[in-house]
Amino acid sequence: MAAPWRLLLLLLLLLTLAPQACALTSEPAPRFRNLRLEPNELRLSWDGDVTSGSRQVHCQKGSNSPVRAPRRRPYCTFASLSLCHVTNFSVFLEEDPGSAAWIQFPESDTDRASAATDLHCWVHDVDVMTCRWGRGPGADEHAQYRMWWRDAALGRDRDRECAHYDVTDAQGAHLGCRVDLATLLPTHHVTVTVTGGGASCSDISVDLQRVEVLTPPVLAAVCNGSEEARLRWEMRSHFYHSFQYELQINKTSESHFRALIPGSASFRVRAKPMAEAQFSDWSHAVRLDCAPAAAERKHVTVMAAALAALGAGLLVLGTLLLCRR
Repeated sequence: MAAPWRLLLLLLLLLTLAPQACALTSEPAPRFRNLRLEPNELRLSWDGDVTSGSRQVHCQKGSNSPVRAPRRRPYCTFASLSLCHVTNFSVFLEEDPGSAAWIQFPESDTDRASAATDLHCWVHDVDVMTCRWGRGPGADEHAQYRMWWRDAALGRDRDRECAHYDVTDAQGAHLGCRVDLATLLPTHHVTVTVTGGGASCSDISVDLQRVEVLTPPVLAAVCNGSEEARLRWEMRSHFYHSFQYELQINKTSESHFRALIPGSASFRVRAKPMAEAQFSDWSHAVRLDCAPAAAERKHVTVMAAALAALGAGLLVLGTLLLCRR
């Protein structure tokens, strides 16, 4: 009679320990659940109570530097998102990289070979942004490309098409565009998208300040009296306001007696933002021929004195030679 009771007790013990054994062997619940991209808000979001506070939550887009989640908010916000290129997004606790969760957005890109290639843009001549791209290697010969731009913080519904396509290939496809910078400002960060050639598109995020090729200063020079020239220059940029300048002066007169007066000389100047290392190109050279009457008299006087001294030296030398004979 004791055996059935022992069997019953053993069964009850197993039922009691089973949940604990399962808890010990099962994997821990993920920290970040239901990870998702909200493209209109430029936001990576998740469910759960894991937020920045006593713990630091970071999000990363591709190989870019991580950004920190706002305090007590279950999301991270990015400056821009690509709607064309598959990109890996991850979220993790700073002190626990093993907590990372990730997704890809967009999820697929099945027609990449037809999309535009090598899309790039730069700002030049102060007021112009130019963009260029290439034909996709898998694009049909009749493929046509169109370029759009928008404030990087806005959605695709705010796209504006290029109004001045300036490069086409042999098949008539657009491969370049010029945009008046006045239509972009005061925005400093734009998203440029090229569609056509297939189902896929190409897009890039453009920081207008970083892609600006500085235009050289505009230099003016005038003679100002007998011993000086007055130089003035103007540097223009929509994104920089403090500059360091280098001035180059090339003297064209060979007479060292005119070193303190302009005479014939050319000038040019270049500039760079105070916090940057790269200078602009040199400005166009400005040439001056300053020959005031007072300066000419000064030059003649100096030359006469020099010739008189030279003549006196020759006279003394001649006298010494005669005495030696």
